[in-house]
Amino acid sequence: MTVRTVIKGGTVVDGTSAPRYRADVAVEDDTVVEIGPDLQGTTILDADGCVVAPGFVDVHTHYDAQVFWIPH
Repeated sequence: MTVRTVIKGGTVVDGTSAPRYRADVAVEDDTVVEIGPDLQGTTILDADGCVVAPGFVDVHTHYDAQVFWIPH
């Protein structure tokens, strides 16, 4: 059985340089499957007042230049 978690009402910042926008984000089996208004799910998480960054990968390191010579 697939569990569908919906993160409701957050401000979505998607990493594409598009303006931020308010939306729900649906996740199934650790994969973002839908972004839009009024989504339904098995589990609901209230994200009002929070930023949601679906698909964001944090490449932070304490040696920031390292990202340029270790491509993975």
